[in-house]
Amino acid sequence: MVAPDIPVTRWVDTVIKLKIQHFHVNDFLFCDNEFDEVQIPPTLYTCKSLVSLHLCDVTMPDPEFVSLPCLKAIVLDIVNFAGDSALEKLILGCPDLESLDITRSLCDDTEVLRVRSQSLLSFTIVSDSDDHVEDLLLAIDAPRLQYLSLSDGRTASFVLNNMGSLVKAHIDTVFGGKYDSNDIQKRNMIRDFLLGISRVKDMIIASTTLEVIYDHSRREPLPLFRNLSFLRVEFGGYRWGMLPVFLERCSNLKSLVVGSITNREEKVGIYVLPLPRCSLASLEYVEIKRPLKGEAMEMELVSYLLENSTILKKLTLCLDGSKKKEESVILKQLLNIPRLSASCQVVVL
Repeated sequence: MVAPDIPVTRWVDTVIKLKIQHFHVNDFLFCDNEFDEVQIPPTLYTCKSLVSLHLCDVTMPDPEFVSLPCLKAIVLDIVNFAGDSALEKLILGCPDLESLDITRSLCDDTEVLRVRSQSLLSFTIVSDSDDHVEDLLLAIDAPRLQYLSLSDGRTASFVLNNMGSLVKAHIDTVFGGKYDSNDIQKRNMIRDFLLGISRVKDMIIASTTLEVIYDHSRREPLPLFRNLSFLRVEFGGYRWGMLPVFLERCSNLKSLVVGSITNREEKVGIYVLPLPRCSLASLEYVEIKRPLKGEAMEMELVSYLLENSTILKKLTLCLDGSKKKEESVILKQLLNIPRLSASCQVVVL
């Protein structure tokens, strides 16, 4: 507990000088009202013993010099930086940084956020949009990066360099909103972004992102995702029409999960699955998380998967408790769907 007559900044400065290894500061622990603000002193930037740093709702100064040789993990939750390049300087001053987790606030108007690190293994960024997209840019150059999570509704442009080590990705972005096929710069950016993540083995992707990718595919071919063996797509509705276009670029996909999210509204519209252009030659396991009601679009998805998966071993699904149709009717429909794979087992939970 901090004594009320001791300035927080002085207390933080004192703690830093004790050669601590783990430093966690949350503004809510110190400030009595929303207008108070914890200012982190510049001495933090040269704390040579620091191993992990977790800051929440504080302000960081613009450093003249950063030397954090032991720092391996950084979590920045709604942290304000006094200068636009302060965060970049912080990252560059951590030669052994392995994990970086950033949650940006709506007040963060840094137009270009650069993440450059020769040691970084995991990077997560969350930036809620509040339904508005800004002309922000995120540039990542991390040759050892293995895990990337982008949940960013504000940023319109992404630049990915040296992503050859990337194994797992979680992508949730709309790249600035509605796709404009006449915007050559945006098309090139999306193409390069997809190339940057095309070597991953494990991916979770939002259906809103998949929609942009689908629109992009109508103008130019998508890259091949030859290494992708596990894919989960989070759907907020029945917009499954763009799924086959992406699946046909995943020649070694073994597991597919069709997820379901209930806290996001998607555009209203009827989307019919296009006729399959190639078989799903490698797919072995499919799980449909969304409880089925027996609606036409649901059965079209199940039919597409069963009729085009050459070696499918197991399709797992569940029925909706509201019983729009009787379970027996839905089960009969499922049994009547032809299966390309003779060994496929359909499991109804």
